[in-house]
Amino acid sequence: MELNKPFYPYELSEDALRFDFFSISDSKKIHKVVQYSQVPDNDSIFQLSFGDLKSNNTLDFLTVSDNNDMNLILGTVVQTIFKFFERKPDKTIVFIGSTESRTRLYRIIINKLLDQMELYFNIIGIKEDGSQESFVKNQQYLAFLIFLKDEK
Repeated sequence: MELNKPFYPYELSEDALRFDFFSISDSKKIHKVVQYSQVPDNDSIFQLSFGDLKSNNTLDFLTVSDNNDMNLILGTVVQTIFKFFERKPDKTIVFIGSTESRTRLYRIIINKLLDQMELYFNIIGIKEDGSQESFVKNQQYLAFLIFLKDEK
């Protein structure tokens, strides 16, 4: 199970909940982290968080790195989703952008990768009113849920 897109090499934590990698350009090298955290009061849902690792070991979810490697970064984040489900196939991932523009970016990314991702995952869009539906291209959503398709 994989998506055939280039990605950065990453280090995986022992519990498969944290992925560290570096965004690299001619001018800078940025430590990135994808973190999966169990949602309080729901042991079946994990929130995907993504950001730059700051010097105080916290994650910055708002900085725009602009390192001209967005496709590699996105490929890496998608790879972490596959790896997460290898270890936790019965769980669900939820994610929402830290800003409205980031949520829009996530929707655009899902639009681009939908045909490939739908081979493996159910992708649900959560609307402003809290209702949920199977992801529809170009529809606005507040957040997204991803879980493995049943193998039949």
